[in-house]
Formats: sequence, C-alpha cells, structure tokens
Amino acid sequence: MSSSQIRACLEEILHFMQPHWEFVNCHMVSYLTEKHWQNYVPAELKHEVPDVESVQSCIETVFWQNNDGDNKFSGVKQFVANCRKYYLDKSTDILTPMEQLNKALGLVQDDAQNLTIKEFMSEKKRHEVEITAALIDRLIHSVSSNTEVYIVDAGDGKGYLSSRLALQYKHRVLGIDFQELNTENALQRNRKLERVWNGLVKRAELQQQGITPKRRSKNVQKPATFTPETIANANEKDMLYKTTAAFITTDLNIIQLLQQQFPQVTHTSAICLTGLHTCGNLATTCLRLFHEQPQCRLICNIGCCYHLLQEEYASPEFFENETISARQKTPGFPMSQFLRDKHLTLGRNARMLATQSFERVTSERSVMNTSLYYRALLEVLICDTAQEMRQKLQVGKVRKYANFNEYVALCCKKFATTQNCNLHWDTAIVDNVQKQYAADAHYMHLYYMLRMCFAQVIESLILLDRLLYLKELGYAESYLVAVFDAVISPRRFGIIALKSAAS
Repeated sequence: MSSSQIRACLEEILHFMQPHWEFVNCHMVSYLTEKHWQNYVPAELKHEVPDVESVQSCIETVFWQNNDGDNKFSGVKQFVANCRKYYLDKSTDILTPMEQLNKALGLVQDDAQNLTIKEFMSEKKRHEVEITAALIDRLIHSVSSNTEVYIVDAGDGKGYLSSRLALQYKHRVLGIDFQELNTENALQRNRKLERVWNGLVKRAELQQQGITPKRRSKNVQKPATFTPETIANANEKDMLYKTTAAFITTDLNIIQLLQQQFPQVTHTSAICLTGLHTCGNLATTCLRLFHEQPQCRLICNIGCCYHLLQEEYASPEFFENETISARQKTPGFPMSQFLRDKHLTLGRNARMLATQSFERVTSERSVMNTSLYYRALLEVLICDTAQEMRQKLQVGKVRKYANFNEYVALCCKKFATTQNCNLHWDTAIVDNVQKQYAADAHYMHLYYMLRMCFAQVIESLILLDRLLYLKELGYAESYLVAVFDAVISPRRFGIIALKSAAS
C-alpha cells in the first residue's frame, strides 16, 4: 500500500467529516440543554421520525435488524451506509488481511501452536493474547533465521502477552511497565503460571482432540509467595521472561535496558518491539522508537485508549493522569507529515467516541445507558437553578440507583462531600423535569446511535495517520491488520512494520 493511496483515503475521510466535527465533539451531557437533536441531526433524518413510535421502529429496523428490505427510514439507512464507507474493514485496499500478510512475509501458520490454554485471564484477554503471541512468533521467524530476537513488551501490565511468548514460544522477553508494582505482580503471576503450564498445555491438547480432560483436583499445592528479594534473585538466573519499571519515551535506550536483564545482548542483537493495547501516546511513542533505534527490526503494536492521546494542535484539555501527561514529550496525534501540514485537530470528545464499538453495540443490541439520559436531565436542573456551577460540577460514576430521583439524590450527596457544594431539588421539581423530557429519552437513544456511526471513522483517521507516518519514513513493509474479532475485542487493529537488513 503506497503513501499516495493512504493520503487519498485520508482526504476522502476529512472531506466526509467536514460538516460533522461539531456533531462528534458535542457532549452527551448537554444533549437537552444545547438542543443537540435540533442542531446536529440532518433535517431529512428528523423528518423520518416525527414521534416516539417511529423512533423506536427506526432503531429496531436500522440498527438491530439491519433490514434493507424496504424504503422505510431510507435517510437513516443512507446515513449509516455513508459512515460505514470509511470503516477500516471496508477499505480493502488499505487494510491487509491476515492471510495476505502471511503470504507477503512468508509467515508459516503452525496449527499445532493454536491451543486454547485456559490460564488466569478473561475470555476476551485470552482471545487477544493467543492471537497476538502466535502472530509475533511468526513475524520473528520471518525476520531472523540465525539471530536470536529479543522481545520488548511495552506497557507489560500483568504480563499476559509476555508470559505466553516466553512459556509457549520460548522467546526471551523484557516487559516494561511504568508502575513497579505491575512488574512485580507480572513476575509473580508468571512464576505461578510456570508451575502449572505443562498441565494446562496437556488439557488444551486433549480438548483440541475432542477429549474432555478430567477435572483438576482441588487439593493443589498452595502457590509459593514471592518477595521483591526472591524476584530479584530469580532475575539473576537465565529466565526467558524478565521485567523492569520505566517510563517509555523516545529517549529510552532499549538496548541498555535489555543488557541489564539479559547480559548476552549486544549492540547487534535484533529487537521486536510489541505492545498489546498500548494506551494513548504509548502506541505512537513505540512507533517512533521503532524508527529511531536501529536494533528494533520489527514492531507489532495494537493501540487503544485514543482519548488519552495528546494532540499537537489542540487547545490544552483535561487529562486524567497529570503525572503521565507531564512526562510525555511528544504529541500522539497527528504523526504523519501529511496531517501535520493540515494542523488537524480531532478533539477529545471525538477521540472518546473513537473508543466505542459500533459492532458490539449493534450485535448485542445494547441500549443507551440510562445514566447518560439521567445526566442530561441533571444538567437541565443545574442550568435552571445553579447556572454558575455548571462548569464546576463533576458527576463521574454514580451507582446503585433505581430511578431518577435516587440518581439526583446520590449526585447531590457527592457534590456535598467531594466538591463542597450544597445542591438540592424538591421531588416535585425532579419529577416535573423528567415528565417534561420523557419523549427525549427515545430521541436521545437514536441520537446516540447516529453519533456512534462516526466512531470507526475517527479510528480510521487515527490509525491511517500512524500507517502513513511509517510509509513516509520509507518502511515499505508496514501494514495495518485486523488482528482480533470485532465483537470480542473492538480495539482490534495492529500496526506491523519490519526493517530490511540494510536499514
């Protein structure tokens, strides 16, 4: 895939998004107070849903049933179709299918390695780890036949991917995480996993043959406990998986970190830099490290948490973790010179939207969370009686409420204890607001679905920018690949790039 093709695709998306930036950057909290339905939904779509009954029918027909058998709600259907044109899985000339990647790089699929090993993780995480580990193993074998490749797992967390790469595929892996507690916990988890690994593999092999293994005995030996001292001593040995705590920036010398844990590493050793769901700027920092450090011969990065990206041309915005924000030296968007020349800004709400999964919502028929509607109603109360507090109050998560009155009471209690603000509304006022905007709950749900149609369009912009960055730097073997099942793991796209031996 050439740079010119990616630029052309980006231009198409930007042209399509031009009239919709305010739509994707609006805040659902302000849906009622700022009249989002009236301001952002195209007139032809509003005409198709004149009442609550038609709104409910539209959601059922267009989103749940995906019924194209008649012309009912044709405007909404066309709106959805127009958005879908710019989803990555519709860009067959941009997205590289896994089969095509295997063929292009000569990757050999080993079916014997495709074991579903039920270790200590969720079904979703297992899906991600098994596929990613097998992919990385194939990639490593494609770049080196006689030189050992060391894997660096950025944002190692609990060590799910690293443990699998070390235990199943016998690679040497260094897990790097910002928090030292994470690295210690990852090593403890790996020790426990080592003790039961052979048994887990045998059970997986039996299940692969259609044989139901015997239930494991409950009288298992109590796992050993590990202290920082025992972990440190264990690291002295020739283990395949080791960890270190470091904040990853473009200045980080990966070879030095590897040499501290694996003394046999030399300046000619090859490195595979990987990361499974690297958050925010960490994904883009990894791409820059791949380019700037010659020993990094291969990268396989699957990013997530687009809302945590720092934008170069955006105004300063709220950032959940100020400590991490202060240590990040390079913006995460845009990366490509093409979009930097345009000074493109997405906006935080657009990036938040890009983390949502349209496929999962439609496949599971997930209705809009009631808390969104209640929060919009609360904003009406605040604007009516405490306008001066509107920009100051932070609601956050509210749990265990049965109705809007209970929701309001919990919010008032939270305001009083965390923000020293005493607000109170009589039950009659709360009931009246809910009655006044009863129909809007249904319209807000349809609005929510229409807005979510843009989620993967924004994701396309973010990921194509990263792919173009690598293409601009001359990495011909750089690919954007759908790695996971869209419903199981919505953040499923990986950036893969290889350096030629001459690079």
